[in-house]
Parts: sequence; structure tokens; C-alpha cells
Amino acid sequence: MDYSKAILVREFEKLLLDQFSKGTLNGTVHTCVGQETIAVAISENFKKGDKVFSNHRGHGHFISVGGDVKFLLAEMLGKKCGISSGIGGSQHLYNDNFISNGIQGGLAPVAVGYAYANKLKQNDNISIVFLGDGTMGEGIVYEALNLAAIYSSPTLFVMENNGYAQSTPFKMIKKGEIKNRIEGFGVNYIKTSIWASDFETAIHEAVIKTREGQPVFLEIECYRLNSHSKGDDNRDVLEIERFVDIDPINVFYREHPVEALEYESFSKKLLAEYLEELSTEESLNSMKKHLAVYNEKVTTERLSVEKIGKRINKLINEGLDLFLAKENSIFLGEDIMQTTEYTPGNYGGAFKVSERLSDKYNNRVFNTPICESSIIGFAIGSSLNGYKSIAEIMFGDFLTLTLDQILQQASKIPEMFGQKVALPMIVRTPMGGRRGYGPTHSQNIEKHFLFIPNTRVLALNSFYNPTSIFKSLYEYNDILTLIIEDKISYTKEIFWKDLKGYEIVKTEEEFPTLIFSPTKIKSNLTILCYGGMLDEVLASIDDLISEEIFPEVICPIQISPFNINKVIESTAKTKNICVVEEGSKYAALSGEIFSYFIENNLEIGRALRISNESLIPCAKEAELTTIPNKNIIFEEIKKFIYE
Repeated sequence: MDYSKAILVREFEKLLLDQFSKGTLNGTVHTCVGQETIAVAISENFKKGDKVFSNHRGHGHFISVGGDVKFLLAEMLGKKCGISSGIGGSQHLYNDNFISNGIQGGLAPVAVGYAYANKLKQNDNISIVFLGDGTMGEGIVYEALNLAAIYSSPTLFVMENNGYAQSTPFKMIKKGEIKNRIEGFGVNYIKTSIWASDFETAIHEAVIKTREGQPVFLEIECYRLNSHSKGDDNRDVLEIERFVDIDPINVFYREHPVEALEYESFSKKLLAEYLEELSTEESLNSMKKHLAVYNEKVTTERLSVEKIGKRINKLINEGLDLFLAKENSIFLGEDIMQTTEYTPGNYGGAFKVSERLSDKYNNRVFNTPICESSIIGFAIGSSLNGYKSIAEIMFGDFLTLTLDQILQQASKIPEMFGQKVALPMIVRTPMGGRRGYGPTHSQNIEKHFLFIPNTRVLALNSFYNPTSIFKSLYEYNDILTLIIEDKISYTKEIFWKDLKGYEIVKTEEEFPTLIFSPTKIKSNLTILCYGGMLDEVLASIDDLISEEIFPEVICPIQISPFNINKVIESTAKTKNICVVEEGSKYAALSGEIFSYFIENNLEIGRALRISNESLIPCAKEAELTTIPNKNIIFEEIKKFIYE
């Protein structure tokens, strides 16, 4: 055991508490005093290419695997030169072999996906994910264990069992044996403690087994000598004193006082030097602002709409095929495989979008258990390890289960570490009703995922070939892209309608906006729609024209962040605008569009929103009168214009 490193970690943690008491440290700090030897022992089995996935109590983990101590201290002090430029603070650190996040268990599936990419690369590198005993209440940890076992992902789960989840004793919230839980997933379980004679041997064994290509769960009993964070401690003082006495570092001081004091003196001197050097460094004092809606002038070009006789689900399949043709790509989701060793009949996804891809790209297209949150986490991990990932969520309604991974991991990882971290991943999902699937399988809930930082949302439509989108995403994507696909449109042919008297142009953007304009008469209404609503709007045009309503239809593919330029230009001409959304209009895209007009003092004239404000029923007739359709659109617009 390298006690010089363990003592350095302890002195670092003590310095943080001292600086906090002096008011130079902002926020909070969770020290690992008492647990230092775990990180040090793990680090002695660490090799280049391994990656640590840490948590809120991660300073010791970071230092032990070679993290820069000076710039870690700078981060704690809020300096721009810090590990995460002062953004991440105590809980959010990153370098080539380390990543941490304060969301309990949130990085567990990410670690599994990262390790699976190592498996595809055929190296012996591993993921090491640190968990506290309190994290064993998080469902995502068990999802991650299941995925690791199923895919033989070389992931070492290290549970630092200090007996307390903040102020709650583990024995109050634990039933049964942890060993039984872990082995129930078919994962190797090893247990030791920081006081055991086999402590270092057990860690070495766990790492070796993981390198052999199997997940391992290593439970290490330990004790946190300090409070949970700064001073929140309700434990028995006598209990703490007992563990102070048997603490491995304190034992080392008693048994090797000369070496211990030398290590302590060196650490204190080094940290004092760092503190002095950092005193003149600039603190972080501002942050980048994210624009949800922006106005950027763009040129247009004519859109070719030559009929090609292909259904949209087939074209999405071809786009996925182009994406997967590159070796550094994976595609995962529920029921996406064509066949399996147990099911010889053809499947290829609930909507046949993934047909034949698993046969063509073995080990890179695969079925997952039902675990939507961890599907996203797995994709994040593989994307961090050089793979471009596509995750399918079978129904858009189930995106609610993924929000933590999208909001707390995928949207923040590219930015919160003070450096650009590429995350080239796609999440695809079908949205919409009109199939009789009822209240939990028919919703358009994309509004809940709009305007999340570092997250792009695209809505496919029936007048733009999706293969072009997948080509662009492979070449240029470096953030999470959520693709919304309309279920009804899957079986339609691309460019299904002849639009006599209209021309179609597209903006010259990577993910363009389509503009349908009458050629022989001036427009007197702007209609904004996206996704499946484009078909309903186009189907209503003939009836609208018969009432001398001549709409210019604007259909963006990228709906978040949203370039409002063409909406402003069109509305300036027509003076009337109607936004058609299949989901609820409240806190949705239309609300942000109208807010932009008001905030920027832009003339808008009259405005109408058509949406669905009801649960979606299974009954066919009720469903058809609930979701906006061509008849509803026609009647609402006619009333809007003439009443």
C-alpha cells in the first residue's frame, strides 16, 4: 500500500475543510477521510486506458489514479484554471481516465457502455465505477448490473460501504444480503474491508477477473471518519472514536511514525505551495448562455421532390444502415434484432425500422432488456469511448424514464467539465397517436425535451429523406440528438402528395426547414408545424384554398434549438400565424415562438394555436377527434380567419 499517496489524499481533504471554514471554498465538499486506502489500492491495479466513474466523494479516486492535484485544488477554489474551469466544483471532474457526477448511481450504466466499447476494441481495459452503500437503493444500479452481466461488459463495481447514506444507517434501509442481490444477476461478488488482511489481495483479484471480460462487484466495508459533507453528522461520537483508532492511516502513523510524518510534511508543503500559486489565478465569473430560440438569416434552395416509391420506415432503415456501415458505431434498443438464437422468426423492430441490421452488424446491433434509462446511459458510455451510438426507445411515451440520463448526464457532460467533451449519440423514438394505442403509447411529449442545453431535437417529416439526416449525424454530430419519428408516417411513401400551385424550398442548414409557398397568389396565413402534423396540414390545403385562405407552410426539422428566422419573415408578409402541434401547446414550441415575438417587439398580427389538450383514448372515433387532423385544422383556421 502506498501510504504516501493515502496521506496526500487525507491532507488534501483536510485542506479543503480548512479553506471552507475560511470562506474561500464555495458550495459543498464531501471528504473521503477514512476511505483513502480504497482508492489507493484500486489505483495500484489501474492501467492506461482504464476509466474511473466516480461520485460526489471522488477526490481520493481522482488523485489516486494520477489526477493533477494542483488543478483539482484550483477547481475547488473556483478558478478558471481548475480541472473543470471552476464549473464542476467538488463533484464534477474529468480527464482522460476519470469522470464524476454527483447524481447517485447515474454513471453506472455509462460505465457499462464504456466498458462494452473496450470489449468491441478487443483490449483488456476496464471501467471502474464507485458506488456508496446508499446508492444500492437506486434502480439504475441494478439495471446497469443486469446489462453488464448480459453483455459481459468488463465493469468493476466498487461499493464503498461506510455504513451510512448521509445520516441514514445502511442497516435501516437494507433487507437481505447484498451478495444475493448481485449474484442474482450472474455477476461475480467479492467482499472485503479496509481492515482485512486480504484487502489488497481481494482488490487485485477483482481487477484481474474484470480484465478477463466479466463484470465484478466488489463490496468494501469502510468507515467515513468525517461528516457526510461539511458538518452534518449525527452519528454516535463513541462509534466514530472506535473507528478513528483502527483507521488504517492512523495505524500506519503508530507503526511507522517517521515515514508517516515525512509523508505528511511533504503533502502539507506541496499543498501550501499550490495554494499560494493559485491565489493570484483568475476565478470563473461568467458562464455561456444557451439560446433556445434564435434568429439567424439563412438562404434557401429548391427541394427536389421526385417520387422514389419508398416508405419512410424503409428510408430510416437505409439511414441506419449507412450509419452502421462505419465500424465505430452501435445501435441498441428493445426488440430491434431481426432474429436471435432463440427466436428464428424475423422481427426487426416494432415498426420494422431496424429490419435485417442485426444480421448485418453482429455485436453492434443488439436487443436490450426493458431499461430505458440505462439504455441511454449505455449509449452515453460507448459514445465517450469513441463509438457513435444510436439508442432506440420503442415508444416516445417512455422517454420520461430516460430524463435523468438525458438531463443530468448527456446534456451536461459536453460542457460542465470546462472543456468540450464530444458525445456523438442519437436517441430515436416514434411519437404520436392515431393507432389506437391509448393514453400511454400515443402521446407527443417532445415538449418536455425541448431546449435542454447541448441537446438537439429533430422531428422527421414525410417531405425530407431521413437518410440525409443520418449521413449528417454521422459526420458532424458531437452532442445528444433526439429524433422524433411519427408512427403514422412510417408506412407512407416519401413525398406522398402532389402540391399543385406550390413550390417547396429548404433552408441551407444541416437540418433544414421546409417552406411550402403558393406560386401564383400572395399568402395570407403562415402555418408552422412539424413532424406528423405536416401531413395533416398539407391534407387541409385544398379546403383552405377553397375558402380563399392561402397558407405558407413552414416545417422545421430541427425544433430545438430553434431558428425562428423563416417564421418571422413569413409572418411579416401574411400578418396571421397558426401553429399546429400534435401534443399540448402549454410550455411547448409555440409558446417559445410567441414569447420571442413579444420580447423582441416583433409585429405578429393575429395568432392561433391548434393542439391536443386531452388524454388520448383507445376508442377510434374519440381518438380521431382528439388529435389535430385535417378537418380540425381546416375548421379552426376558417373560424380564426373569418370570425
